[in-house]
Amino acid sequence: MKYAKTIKQIKDAVKENQLVCNKSNGYFVSYNKDIGEFYITCRHNNYTIGLSHFDKKQKKEVINMGNLSDFWCIYTLSESWEKRIEKNLVGRKIVKVEYCTEDLADEQDWSSRPLQILLDNGTWLTPTSDDEGNDGGAIHTNIKELPIIPII
Repeated sequence: MKYAKTIKQIKDAVKENQLVCNKSNGYFVSYNKDIGEFYITCRHNNYTIGLSHFDKKQKKEVINMGNLSDFWCIYTLSESWEKRIEKNLVGRKIVKVEYCTEDLADEQDWSSRPLQILLDNGTWLTPTSDDEGNDGGAIHTNIKELPIIPII
């Protein structure tokens, strides 16, 4: 993680799919590609304001909220994904495991049926062979008696 020193750093990081948020993680910066605008969004209620404005007195672009150098954090791509994932998975309880049904596998055009994991918040985790979901995937573990949870 590093701190944003300029508005350009924030914009560049967001365009590179890095996570930019304030220290409390209550607000984060997003980008609307359709209109080319950056926004600060509150995570709790989705309240959104523009990222910056032009200050005529200072004759420069100024962020609309907070102080750049000690308030806004830029996370690397892996840190960004870890933060996004952990808020949805850490502390969750597994309530059910079952193999994907043959019907669902056929519907996805898969030749393999992966194990699916249901969490207490209704989230299903389904391993696939790649990011595009081209086939069901196995799960590798550090369990001595079960180093791989296979596809069937």
